[in-house]
Amino acid sequence: MPAVEIKALRQAGNLGEALAMAQEELNANPENIWCKRNISWVYYAYLKKNTQESNFEGFIENLNKIKELNLPEEEVMIFDTSAYQVGSMLFKIQNSEPVDYSRVNQMFDIIKKFHFTKPSEGYSFMYKAFHKGYKNWSKYLQFADWWNFENFMPADYLKEQVKEKKIMAVVEQGYIAYSKKLLEGEPIDSFAQQIKVDKEKIKAFLPFLDELIEKYPAYQYPPYFKAKLLLAFGRDNDTLSAFLPFAKQKKNDYWVWELMAEIFIEDKDIQFACYCKALSLRTPEDFLVKLRQTFAVMLVDRQM
Repeated sequence: MPAVEIKALRQAGNLGEALAMAQEELNANPENIWCKRNISWVYYAYLKKNTQESNFEGFIENLNKIKELNLPEEEVMIFDTSAYQVGSMLFKIQNSEPVDYSRVNQMFDIIKKFHFTKPSEGYSFMYKAFHKGYKNWSKYLQFADWWNFENFMPADYLKEQVKEKKIMAVVEQGYIAYSKKLLEGEPIDSFAQQIKVDKEKIKAFLPFLDELIEKYPAYQYPPYFKAKLLLAFGRDNDTLSAFLPFAKQKKNDYWVWELMAEIFIEDKDIQFACYCKALSLRTPEDFLVKLRQTFAVMLVDRQM
């Protein structure tokens, strides 16, 4: 049977012969699912080989070939296995300087058509790889919406141990990254001196952020970014009324008062009072460096 021979050739590393036999079989029966399966695993073997050799052109060519087979949704095994190779190649791209985001975009555009098991370890691994370069990736929000934060694994909600250091849970990283990207907005002039935030997107995201804050109170930063998003969302309306209920809940956190000062940007006395309150709270000194620098300028302006 061709399937047995193709598999044997593939496992023996004779990929050229395996591909030729699988291609001949597919040409004879182009809609036969078994023929598509046989050649998909040959493409995967090339995918894996090119990942190890860091050959992006060869990798992307075979990734495209898997996509072009138009395999049905139930063929998850080839997609789930490919997720690890996609993640591995992405980490290599993200670790290079400068990062070639056109390659990241290429990979995202292809795998959008794949049918992954959600949630799954491979799907989460792939998320981490795409997430690594989020700061300078213009398509991060689009990717995150497609990936869907509801697909995180239980392990993704836990802190990770890296050598002797514990790092923030992947989920917390993801929600922070999404918040930052929303706050960045889009430039509305050629000099990027003014930005426009997507208020509808913020409005849609806030309930998910609320749920995370409620379920995982140990996460330190999501409440801060909720406050920032509330400010951005309400800037053209009644900002204070939008922000105040949340601020009352977090009144003993220094950053609430720092953000409150942003609301009263035209009232220097209230701003000054907000900074005084922020500095009066018990807070680790490491968190207060920028706040103290800003406050020092205020003191100088007041000749104090």
